[in-house]
Amino acid sequence: MTPTNSSPQDPGQDHTILRGLRQGVIAVDANDSISAVYAHSESILGRSRESLIGSPLAAVQGVGAASLDLVNRARKENAPLNSYDVRCRPALGDIELVDLHANPGDQQGTIVLSILPRRITAFLEKKSEMDAAARSVSGLASMLAHEVKNPLSGIRGAAQLMGRALDDKHLQLTELICKEVDRIKDLVDDLESFNAPIEQHMEPVNIHEVLDHVLNLAVAGFAAHATIRPKFDPSLPPVAGNYDRLVQVFLNLVKNAAEAAGQDADITVTTAYRHGIWIRGADGKRKRLPIEIAVIDNGPGIPDNIKGHLFDPFVTGKSGGTGLGLSVVARYVSNFGGTVTADNLPGGGAIVKIQLALFEDTQNEQI
Repeated sequence: MTPTNSSPQDPGQDHTILRGLRQGVIAVDANDSISAVYAHSESILGRSRESLIGSPLAAVQGVGAASLDLVNRARKENAPLNSYDVRCRPALGDIELVDLHANPGDQQGTIVLSILPRRITAFLEKKSEMDAAARSVSGLASMLAHEVKNPLSGIRGAAQLMGRALDDKHLQLTELICKEVDRIKDLVDDLESFNAPIEQHMEPVNIHEVLDHVLNLAVAGFAAHATIRPKFDPSLPPVAGNYDRLVQVFLNLVKNAAEAAGQDADITVTTAYRHGIWIRGADGKRKRLPIEIAVIDNGPGIPDNIKGHLFDPFVTGKSGGTGLGLSVVARYVSNFGGTVTADNLPGGGAIVKIQLALFEDTQNEQI
């Protein structure tokens, strides 16, 4: 399809198609004058079709000089050329940046030039420090609200069970409530300085104590409807981490799995020792991550449009979700020197794997 095959007076089918594009498209003849105008060229360039036809390309305000240079190079090389983030001088209304694409046409010396506005890019570049500060405060408030909901869910569930209990479970549930309240306080303290670097307070952690606590909270609260299948290797040595933060990590993962799978949720949590898993740290040294914990669900899986950004802040596939839970997971796991990955299973559902280092190995590194 070549725009120059249709005149402005008789646009034809090509013109109809081009008119649907959200960019400007013009044809430039061998004399560097505009011979045809299509799509949104008039609104982008701020000139009518009649005034553009026959005008020298160099005289087009905002993009003339840059366009002429690109067109001449494309004609000389007889090949498509692109120029990105070209600054408009002067600006074309609210358009300050454009992408230019020059493509040789069918007619001798004719170049088809497309002009794609970059309003969003220009807008982001003009964001002030006040805007950035507002986003930071807003994100922190959202994260605080999000993370407090998880432990509160466990507290509520435990309290409900305690009200109906008639035996020794009273004491156990009361201890659970106190432990969660203390953890909320510590969590809020951590999130108040979320954007600041986290100090390394590594300790030996029994990962099964963490998972037992998480699954007790799940069964007593948000995952009371779910089938939960723990499959643990009881011989695993202590991992390097922090008990409270690891609780938060796996509480987020189990809660996400329960919500994704719905009323028929079937969640499997596994632990295993994997030989031969290494990463290269920021210091350039290879480190092994032999402890693997996996959370598997029978939900619909991870949507393709967010699969590559699942652990980025504010990315979520849930209606009404904040997209902060998995970013917390990634941050804490990374702080412990571990890795987290997520993928869809061939038979349906999703799996999230976390690899952690042995506490013993971290101590040897410091010697």
